Amino acid sequence: MLRERFSRPLAKAALALSSSVREDAELLRADLWGSRVHARMLGETGILPAPAARRIDRGLRAIERLVAQGRFQLASELEDVHLNVESELVRRIGRDGERLHTGRSRNDQVATDLLLWLREALLDLEEGTTAVAVELGRRAEGPDGSIVVAGWTHLQPAQRVYVAQILGTHALRFLRDAERFRSIRERIVDCPLGSGALAGSSLPLDRRRSARLLGFRRPSPSSLDAVSDRDAVLETLSALALLGVHTSSLAEELVLGSMPEVGRVRLADEFVSTSSLMPHKRNPDLAELLRGESGPAIGRLVAHLAILKGLPLAYNRDLQVGKPLLFEGVERARQGLEVLEPMLRTARFLAPASPAGDTGSVELVDALVARGVPFRAAHGRVARLLGKLERTHRTLRELSPSEWDRAFPELEGTPGLPDAEEEPERRTTEGGSARRAVRSLLTEVRARGWIAAAAARSERARLARLRHLLDAPLRPHFRSTHRPS
Repeated sequence: MLRERFSRPLAKAALALSSSVREDAELLRADLWGSRVHARMLGETGILPAPAARRIDRGLRAIERLVAQGRFQLASELEDVHLNVESELVRRIGRDGERLHTGRSRNDQVATDLLLWLREALLDLEEGTTAVAVELGRRAEGPDGSIVVAGWTHLQPAQRVYVAQILGTHALRFLRDAERFRSIRERIVDCPLGSGALAGSSLPLDRRRSARLLGFRRPSPSSLDAVSDRDAVLETLSALALLGVHTSSLAEELVLGSMPEVGRVRLADEFVSTSSLMPHKRNPDLAELLRGESGPAIGRLVAHLAILKGLPLAYNRDLQVGKPLLFEGVERARQGLEVLEPMLRTARFLAPASPAGDTGSVELVDALVARGVPFRAAHGRVARLLGKLERTHRTLRELSPSEWDRAFPELEGTPGLPDAEEEPERRTTEGGSARRAVRSLLTEVRARGWIAAAAARSERARLARLRHLLDAPLRPHFRSTHRPS
């Protein structure tokens, strides 16, 4: 703890409240990367002697190895990850470790750490959502995709469609999620490091060098904004909330479809459970858990918005309360995607045994319209006939030829009512249910899935190259007029 300014230590309860060590473990790797870059920049500008900068870098690399081995323990009495790293560095290399914080504050440090961490977290989310979308597309193109089922509106049979269109439509949603995560990542371009507590530094820091070494496009243009901006965090929580909604929608269809009365989905044994009382049960528990995650995901977004809504410019400690919301949201989404992809891969999509009702009534109305009957008149005639048939527990398909001719004389000699397998093929508009339109949908899913996966691979390679550059020798001093004492 930094208490030199005060005559008494922080109260025990206050220390417990103020400590962020537990959640800060997420930021360890990012903090070490940012610290190594900062030390390099200090050495290259001559703000620190080059030998001191090299000793600091060696000490930080030794701590990185401890972290990779799971052997670096964070001490809660040191309040946060930054002080833990600095304390261990001083223990290892002596007073040169005290030079590391030159020209920076924990305010710009945590802002930088968060963006470094978030950039890689967004990559994980891009890859996870893309994997789900690709799997949905693969299942749509397989044998199960040619099954015809009733599409639902209001959870009632509406019009028959191919399973491929349902799965492809869910795939589009997850692709949009992946593209949203990529868009957020690609807009993380401003580097906060060097902004200090709120107003920059009187030392000749080379903020552009730090930004480049960390993979940012430029230093942040306002130090006040740099330490207080959490837009990328909010955008991520918003995208996670929408991912939760899309996951919940798909999970709901899996839950409903696995009901014996519906009979459209059979989930693999690895993703169902039985009852503690009723041994015959096959409960879709995992799909229900995925469905339930949408509520907390929405809540985290609202909570973070509420934290930020009244804050003045520059750093305020309230921002610390937002970090666990982000970390938890990302981790829960990762876990959900890791379950959802194999759940879809192993599920069986089935043709339900029970009839879907008179879903061909829409095509019957369209056939009348094609013969010159105004739409509202055609709709009314078909609706009135359906009402009469319902009272006698009959369907359109059970009409006798004479009843059919009396009801629809305009359709004499035309196929007015398609059979169940033909029904989707009647809708040939772009984006419709006919095979040709569905094939176009799945082609788009494949193409956008490939682009999303390629973008994530490219970014992973870029970040790996950046880390590798840190092992190169220090560049000669090139812009400093500062002379260390």
